Amino acid sequence: MTSVGVIGLGLIGSALAHRLTRTGDAPLVFDVNPTALEAAVAAGAIAAHSSAELAERCDVVLVCVQNDDQCIAVVCGEGGALEGARPDTCIAVLSTVSPSTIESLAAMTAERGVHLVDTPVAGRGMFSVEEGTMSVMVGDDGELVTRLEPTLRRFASKVVAAGRIGSGAALKLAHNIVVYAGFAAMIEAVELARAAGVRDGLVQEIAHASGALSRLSEFTLPFYEHFRDDPHSPGEDEALRVAAALLEKDLADAIALAATHGVEVPVARLLAHSGDAIFQVNR
Repeated sequence: MTSVGVIGLGLIGSALAHRLTRTGDAPLVFDVNPTALEAAVAAGAIAAHSSAELAERCDVVLVCVQNDDQCIAVVCGEGGALEGARPDTCIAVLSTVSPSTIESLAAMTAERGVHLVDTPVAGRGMFSVEEGTMSVMVGDDGELVTRLEPTLRRFASKVVAAGRIGSGAALKLAHNIVVYAGFAAMIEAVELARAAGVRDGLVQEIAHASGALSRLSEFTLPFYEHFRDDPHSPGEDEALRVAAALLEKDLADAIALAATHGVEVPVARLLAHSGDAIFQVNR
């Protein structure tokens, strides 16, 4: 079986490490947060001491970090995966980053005989990973998607060959416009109806019946209501801040990508600075 490593053990990465442990050989894992690393090891994963060491011991390296800067650092920074990766190793970037970041990193790794490809994911976050129902968008339509598919199928039910390098990243940014617009519309509608005296639950009941409510928004609504109505733990507050920051980063990247292609994205622009409001973040 292909040896697999996971760099980055946040919500997605830790769920991924757990899922891989249950569906085959235990993955190697690395994170700069020792608590996250210890938790993954306690669940059956194998610790590496750096991204470089992990890549040296793996055929496939899955990168699950939060943003472009972190992605660049864990791939080609000091102690990064490229330092240890053997020729023909494949680095798959699950993170939502810009296509230009993917293209730049792929060119750099190719000089060392290492493959790098964008493989962002879509679904219900860690829940879809644990269930093995994620969708993966691969920026390749040839050998790499075929080579990676057995590994991706360990946590995904749908693997899409999006096209040339960077296409998976572009598809994920486009997808996230739909996701965040759905969240924003759902929240506005629920709060409007509530303020006007409509019984709780009727907005989603009618929107579900009409087909207007997406399955992802319907899944997310109970979490929204919990964060709206119940006291937050410090960990929940931090999760909300991260979610708000990721929304604004993703939409900024989508707007920048649209500008390079001369496409107008007014919905993305409207929502671009609304992360705190959507995720109820109190700074």
